[in-house]
Amino acid sequence: MNQMNQMLVSMSNNLTECIEQSGMTNSEVAAAKGVTPETLRRHRNGKIQMTIKDAEHYARILDVDLHRILFKNAPIPVVGDCLIEECCITRTMHEPQKFEVYAENTFKVPHVAWVWRTAQPYVGQWYDWNGAVSFTKRDPIVDKFVDPECTQFISVVKSKTPFASKTPGHEGNLLTMTAGVVYPQPHGLYTVHNGKTEETYTDLDLEWATPHLSVVFRPRLCGMDVKEITK
Repeated sequence: MNQMNQMLVSMSNNLTECIEQSGMTNSEVAAAKGVTPETLRRHRNGKIQMTIKDAEHYARILDVDLHRILFKNAPIPVVGDCLIEECCITRTMHEPQKFEVYAENTFKVPHVAWVWRTAQPYVGQWYDWNGAVSFTKRDPIVDKFVDPECTQFISVVKSKTPFASKTPGHEGNLLTMTAGVVYPQPHGLYTVHNGKTEETYTDLDLEWATPHLSVVFRPRLCGMDVKEITK
């Protein structure tokens, strides 16, 4: 028997909403699943846990994606990735969107995700970030402004014009994005300092800056699922 199919899923689920949106009655869903209406009710309210196999069966019955059953919250858009190389971290925006993160909502503000990966082979100090997911506020990126919460805190920023990299081995390469502690300068310009990479950029005219909220190093173990968007 497939052990993965028998794994118990989170007590919290989106089964009730999926049934309501399907137009089917609870009795019809229970009959299609081969369970009693009482078992269905207990699955819906989390009184008993479903297995992955149960959730997949419900998804087929209701004609929805498995993730719609497993997670109450809308997926978190992944706006870009961070490629870790020996000497630098390259941040790239996804246009169009390629991934989304399914997770229980723990933030009070609209947010987006970034996925991290290491170049192969890689043995540097950032090795533990491979596969991590980090989160920033959404609105500064969408509405293109510098969030006041960025001042003197770690943030991700995008410049209106390219600037020269100061990373050893990559000096002179043109960048538009970086991350670090943001300091306002006169005339609407900014300094961004990253103490981990020892890079300091001054006189940046920023298109946007968004504060770093958190990072999860083991998404799957924390109940998160990064899913590729398929057309």
